[in-house]
Amino acid sequence: MSTNIFSNFCVILFISLLSAQLTSALVCFQCNNCDDITSCTCDNVINIDNETSYCILLRESLSNAINIEIKHIPRNSTRYYIYDPHYISVQETISYNGLIRGWYTKSNQITYACQTDRCNQADLIKQLPSNGLSLMLPNDWLDGNLLRKPDKITTSCRDCEGETICDDAANLININKCNIKECQGSCIMGETFEKAETTQFCYESFCSDDTSIGPVMQVPEIVITAVYYINKKQLEIVEIDLKCNGNDCSQSQIFKDIKDKLQKDLNGIKPFLPPNNHGNAIYSTSVIFLMVILLQTLIFY
Repeated sequence: MSTNIFSNFCVILFISLLSAQLTSALVCFQCNNCDDITSCTCDNVINIDNETSYCILLRESLSNAINIEIKHIPRNSTRYYIYDPHYISVQETISYNGLIRGWYTKSNQITYACQTDRCNQADLIKQLPSNGLSLMLPNDWLDGNLLRKPDKITTSCRDCEGETICDDAANLININKCNIKECQGSCIMGETFEKAETTQFCYESFCSDDTSIGPVMQVPEIVITAVYYINKKQLEIVEIDLKCNGNDCSQSQIFKDIKDKLQKDLNGIKPFLPPNNHGNAIYSTSVIFLMVILLQTLIFY
């Protein structure tokens, strides 16, 4: 009798563990009434499919307000491909302040994404660092590449027909095919990686003289969108937009230089980094091991 009871117990436990591993349900908090970081609360939850969606916390700095979002998003809703829905993404601007003649960085948006039940709780909003990842570049590099020399009145800007060029070739841009224009205003460039693994990206470069901005020199700046994958411990740059006034600053090499020289600070996101990033793998392995033992026990009984 006791053997049958034990066997039944093992069967129930085995089925429970198997169901827990196979289930695709995910519980996320979802609220749209948060307008203050310190007093933000959220008790409303929603069940979603973790194969197609994941939970997020988002904080965005607007011109005169802070936008907070606690919700779930579809896996294909971002403008760039997400390899693992456990990440911190940021959009940050490196800009020049003419009054102090120095460079500074500011965080425009930061997002925490996760895929475990109730992982996007409102209390974590307070722990999202106001300075993001503090993305920065060496001052001498910024001065040399983005600022116009005192003896220059124009910037040599490559005008690639004013169109965005997209492809999946590793060396897409042949800058010799782009017209070089002496630009009184600023050279505006952009590069967006849609899939880093296949080097699929879009590139553009044009002179502000030919737009509604006109021949007015813009404040030099670099806007960087990056994703830090928590499990991989890896930062990926997915988009770079810049306004530059330096001599011949629109060479395509400038994007590689930015990626190679980019500085980051991960101290602010430590509350979101697990002590051991292999914890999920260890948990899954332990559960599978326990299931095997139970299965063997059932066979022997």
